[in-house]
Amino acid sequence: MREDNLLLGKKLANLFHKKYGIITYSGTLSIEVALTSLNLKENAKILVSSEVCYSIINTILKENYIPVIVEPINGLYLTDKDIIKVLETENIDCILLVHQYGILNDIDIKEYKKKGIKIIEDIAQAWNIKGENYYIGKDSDIVVTSFGKTKPLSYGIGGGLFFNDKTILEKIDFCDNKSREENSILLSYAYPLCNDINYNTLIQKANNIVQEQRDNATKYYELINKYDAIKCIPIDKHIENVWHRYPIWVDDKKLYKRLIIELETSDLSFQLQHQIELIKLKRNRKCIQYCFSKKKYKFILLRTRNVDIEKQLVILKEIIEKCLLYNDK
Repeated sequence: MREDNLLLGKKLANLFHKKYGIITYSGTLSIEVALTSLNLKENAKILVSSEVCYSIINTILKENYIPVIVEPINGLYLTDKDIIKVLETENIDCILLVHQYGILNDIDIKEYKKKGIKIIEDIAQAWNIKGENYYIGKDSDIVVTSFGKTKPLSYGIGGGLFFNDKTILEKIDFCDNKSREENSILLSYAYPLCNDINYNTLIQKANNIVQEQRDNATKYYELINKYDAIKCIPIDKHIENVWHRYPIWVDDKKLYKRLIIELETSDLSFQLQHQIELIKLKRNRKCIQYCFSKKKYKFILLRTRNVDIEKQLVILKEIIEKCLLYNDK
């Protein structure tokens, strides 16, 4: 098991500018290993966006660290402005940088590394994301991902973490004699069936999925850009987002309510933003929360994968024009 696991891990690690990799049973377990591998102090403060899965917050709490949960100014992804504001009042030990919805966070990782802050990048929804002078894992300490069936880099099960510190390998139980001879408690998180995973097939599938998502996001943008009242993130040639979902939003209350009514009774494939609601965490005294968002209403997330994009565009166009006409009355 060790040989197969580390061989696949190393192949993937090379893509993320790292030397080593471990394939685990899940992405959540990869985050746990990553956190425990950074030798953070007791009650270390971990900065994370409110735009993440609850399991990430639970993992931070499980390791007896303090989640510093930040609702970004733009309501969607972290920027340097968000982090600088937090650093005015908090001593942050680690940033868990989740590129949610396949959208690149707009931060300068090198600047926080200079301050001694550790960086874990979660690229589960952001396979091969790129930005101007940015490459996954180049400046972060550890990269983690999930191979869940909804992810671009997908095997259907498992996760992975990728790193340069070889001592991390010593924390994992590979169910062999070498692991049994260790005198420390090992984490039994290594996925045992890596020989069943074909690396080339995995990468080709991921590339195909991402190309589909990018193509569909571009078509959404071309439609949405025709309407001043509907907002969206421009498709920027300097930033290659993965667009696991394509976010759109409105700032007018009446239009927003009408839009939601029409969407929920339509055949359009979408979901509403499911960010962690800070108010629900107030009972947990270990959580620190910052709300910088200036957005009044939740983002509408258009699905970009496994959809009939032409049908999506027809339905979306009809809904928007109907809502705009209603709003003008």
